[in-house]
Amino acid sequence: MFEVRGDLEALVAEAHRRVEQRALEHEASAEHRAAQTLSEAEVTATALLADARTRTAEVAAEARHRLLAQGEMRAKRTAIERREALLDAVWERAREELIALPGDEELYLGTLRRLAALAAWRLASSEVTLASEPRGRALMTPPRLAAWGSEDGVRYRLAPEPLAIVGGLRASAGRLHVDASFEARLEEARRTLREPTLALLLDRPGAEPGTRPGAGGDAS
Repeated sequence: MFEVRGDLEALVAEAHRRVEQRALEHEASAEHRAAQTLSEAEVTATALLADARTRTAEVAAEARHRLLAQGEMRAKRTAIERREALLDAVWERAREELIALPGDEELYLGTLRRLAALAAWRLASSEVTLASEPRGRALMTPPRLAAWGSEDGVRYRLAPEPLAIVGGLRASAGRLHVDASFEARLEEARRTLREPTLALLLDRPGAEPGTRPGAGGDAS
């Protein structure tokens, strides 16, 4: 009986020891897993923080780039508007001078003479019909047209009706036409001399406005 009881006590003690050992092992394993989870969580949190900082920096850089681009665009638009305003002022002054030109008979007659020669050169025809507003039409008398034609090697004819234009003339030869009215000449000059005029107005390097045969010429 004693031996049996002793064996039972030893068995219980051994079982208790094994339970305690397994509990300690389980606790150690749990602590290890907890530490590992915490470490992984720290690594993940660090990575997320770094990613957030990177994204914040990228967003900030993108916003800065966008603002700079918008500022540059506004600056260009302001510069273009300033140039357009300068050009408008120049061409408005030129238009006013052209409108007043028919009032000076001698100067206007010389202008009509040069415009007739230019139109004949562009049309390249032996016979050219000229039309103008009432004052210009009155100045282009048959003797004058005959004299001009003799100098240019062209037969000039006067259109039967006056034109509703500010000044200058329009010429035709068959189906071909040349609009040498003041309005058309001013618009042509505006297109041709745009960049050189801007260069002069804004004190930028550039060639001075020049004269090109068929695209300009001194018609004033």
